[in-house]
Amino acid sequence: MLYYIDENHGFYKDLAEKITNIVYTKEFSSLQFELELLYNKQDFDRPQMQAFQDALYSFLAQDEGLKPAKAY
Repeated sequence: MLYYIDENHGFYKDLAEKITNIVYTKEFSSLQFELELLYNKQDFDRPQMQAFQDALYSFLAQDEGLKPAKAY
């Protein structure tokens, strides 16, 4: 049997690992909880989902900020 591995497999595998390592930390949970409280007070639509998304974005952006930018 022949297996096909998508050319983006490594990228998505690394991304999934990075996200998993982020969301299972106390720091992430704490930030998500604080954002959710704030978003509930501000009457955001879907505050739990928005808090998760914003917390994840924050951690991903922080991680990417440590790497040198690519020049094209």
